[in-house]
Amino acid sequence: MTQDDTTDTSPENALLRLYERYIGEPETESEVYLGFGLFFAGITCAALGLVLFVAGASFYGLRTAGYFALAQPGYLLGMLSVPLALLSVVVLLPTERRAQIGGLVGITVTVVASIAFLLAYPEQWFEFGTQNTLLVVGTYAVGLALLAAVTGSALVAHQLEQATVTATVPDEAATDEPDESVSDEDVRADIDAAMSNVELSWGGVEKDSNRDLSFREDYADEAGGRLNAEAEKTVNPGGVDAQVEGLRQLKGGDRDVQTSESTVDDQTAALNELRQQKRNDEVDPVDDDAESILARLRSWLSN
Repeated sequence: MTQDDTTDTSPENALLRLYERYIGEPETESEVYLGFGLFFAGITCAALGLVLFVAGASFYGLRTAGYFALAQPGYLLGMLSVPLALLSVVVLLPTERRAQIGGLVGITVTVVASIAFLLAYPEQWFEFGTQNTLLVVGTYAVGLALLAAVTGSALVAHQLEQATVTATVPDEAATDEPDESVSDEDVRADIDAAMSNVELSWGGVEKDSNRDLSFREDYADEAGGRLNAEAEKTVNPGGVDAQVEGLRQLKGGDRDVQTSESTVDDQTAALNELRQQKRNDEVDPVDDDAESILARLRSWLSN
């Protein structure tokens, strides 16, 4: 039976829903109904056999005519209940053909043994017919053992099949997925698409496409004022030569090298020289010599 046939069944068909839930997809509906029929028949036989035995023993007592009249069919139903329940499992499970044949052989043997018991009990049973008792019990045991073996093999096969299906389903799902390969061009295209609407900034300053530079007119005057201020702050007492030599050492130049270009340092040195000459005219030559010596020592120590 296909999946469509299962979905077309009426909601009140509880047997099919029960079979699909615990066993799987049934092949035919007849097997489902036959299997559950045998199972419920076995349970019914066991219940009726127990009721007849209890009723005979309760109402008539043991070893009486009334007891044997109820106990005889009760024993027969009890003997048939177990083989019917085992055969129902073989029919319900999706087993091989030989397992079903083995189940039929086993149930046949047990039915023959049950009929033999019905004919022998109670006149030719136990002490009245020891050979009949051994024959019936032995035959019934062979049939029941065959049914038990077939049922056990069917259960083991079903469990292995379920485990195999569960293990192979994830592998098939993984193989069905197509292999996806991402090239470098695809990655670059994705990055460009994601960064198309992004505005970059430097240090939190918004992007500006304006490239014009503007200067104030008084910038040169302010720069000149700063230079003069710096020149006034760096004047040290001493000779002109020592101060010029110190400035050259700060610049990293050679003493013997003469620069022909006029720079801010040259202008500052010239201003300092003029101021120092004015001071030398008012200072004693001895002090001038002492100061020049100190300046040379300072310059020598700075080197």
